[in-house]
Amino acid sequence: MYFTLPDLPGICQDPFSPSFNPHYEAVASESKVWIDSLGILSGEKQRYFSTSAFEFLAAYTYPYADREGYRTCCDYLNVTFILDDYSDDEGEEGARQMADSFMNALRDPTWDDRTPFARMSREFGGRLTAASATARQRFIDTFDHYLDATVHEAKNREQGTVLGLSDYLELRRGNSGVYPAYAVIECILSIDLQPGVFNHPALWNLTKIAGDMLFTANDIYSYNKEQAGGHSANNLVTVIQQERGVDLQGAMDIAGDFLANYADEFNMWKDRLPSWGPEVDAAVSEYVKGMAACVRGYIEWSLSGPRYFGSSVEEVKKTRRVLLAERVG
Repeated sequence: MYFTLPDLPGICQDPFSPSFNPHYEAVASESKVWIDSLGILSGEKQRYFSTSAFEFLAAYTYPYADREGYRTCCDYLNVTFILDDYSDDEGEEGARQMADSFMNALRDPTWDDRTPFARMSREFGGRLTAASATARQRFIDTFDHYLDATVHEAKNREQGTVLGLSDYLELRRGNSGVYPAYAVIECILSIDLQPGVFNHPALWNLTKIAGDMLFTANDIYSYNKEQAGGHSANNLVTVIQQERGVDLQGAMDIAGDFLANYADEFNMWKDRLPSWGPEVDAAVSEYVKGMAACVRGYIEWSLSGPRYFGSSVEEVKKTRRVLLAERVG
């Protein structure tokens, strides 16, 4: 059985034009060596993780970062996907232990429970020392929320729960990791968006819409991998199938419509941003462009590497047709 990925012409132009970080060749291997040294994953899971090329994803999603900033982005994405891949095979208790180890060490670098998660957290947290206090705290708060939502996801998986659309969207805004991904933009660009600016309705709506765009794209492109691994309950396509009573292709098409509408809304709210003065406006502009780059970059990466479509990725990119994978186990 085949299904067709949605066509997304609205995300092929400004502000969603693709770009690529020039520091990829020089820096990517540094992050890979570091993440391998932690020894969190092993065997087939380690091999699969290594071929996923998250440093390549960082080059697409943070194309403007300088050398040090790009290394931070590589480490951030490697950290996030390791935690995500690890928790996929854990129940609520195992996911909570992982989350607590990571967050305790992120808040307090002297804290150590001798787990690789604490070490990973301490060493990654050391890369955020140049960020403003506001940006660093926003990253910590949003990553904490992300891990809490990941634990909730593990509980749902353990119980075989498939949420309704409204509840799913609320959970997905947390467990997708999109908000810490956007907080990283502030950290690497030394942006200091104070609460009065960041929480302005126009900028907050942009952040929320950009987050919805990113996890919707993730759910579309990762669906085949997730359903093959038995993890499709936490996926928008599955939720739409259940809630709307449509088949797989119908759900894919609806998810594509969601993404296209989000792109229109993003541009609408971008045009509604007020002025806070030249310095703040410049910082806001960089943050907004950074969010758009994350969305477009994720789509480019999904159709450029083997993580989701294996050796068929070039054919999928050309035709958008995907052979539904057999479920493993």
